[in-house]
Amino acid sequence: MDANTRKERFSLAYISAVAAKAGFDVVEPKVDTDSIDGMLISHAGRRPRIEFQAKATSREVRGEDDIAFPLSIKNYDDLRADVIVPRILIVVVLPMVEEDWLTQSEDELVLRHCGYFLSLYGQPESENTATVTVRIPRTNRFDPAMLEALMNTAALDYDATRTER
Repeated sequence: MDANTRKERFSLAYISAVAAKAGFDVVEPKVDTDSIDGMLISHAGRRPRIEFQAKATSREVRGEDDIAFPLSIKNYDDLRADVIVPRILIVVVLPMVEEDWLTQSEDELVLRHCGYFLSLYGQPESENTATVTVRIPRTNRFDPAMLEALMNTAALDYDATRTER
């Protein structure tokens, strides 16, 4: 398996670990034609869902306040679209040295660095033709508490769009 595939699989494992801790399922589609690598699913309340595009990088992208990540224009356009199910970008930042990504013992499993999320909904069209650098606030850490808050927001947004029958 090449390095980029290992990064991709690691990012999905990180997202799955966060989702499991928060009590949500992760489903991966067989084909990624719409910039969606997976869906986070709740089995509580109105059963909200969030679709996500997963990215991973071992480059130094962390600034003081944000993550600067180059995203393909296709992914940018797909993630900013007006869709029914909310979509987010999740960027997992990994150590430069692959051996540092994960350590384990009988007492702990450590996945190094962390993931950050961003909703691109409503972002303007870009004049770029290849990539758009998105800036993700470092406060947007993708962790169990934040995922629960995102899922609650997805459930509320769904309620707000319902029409009376």
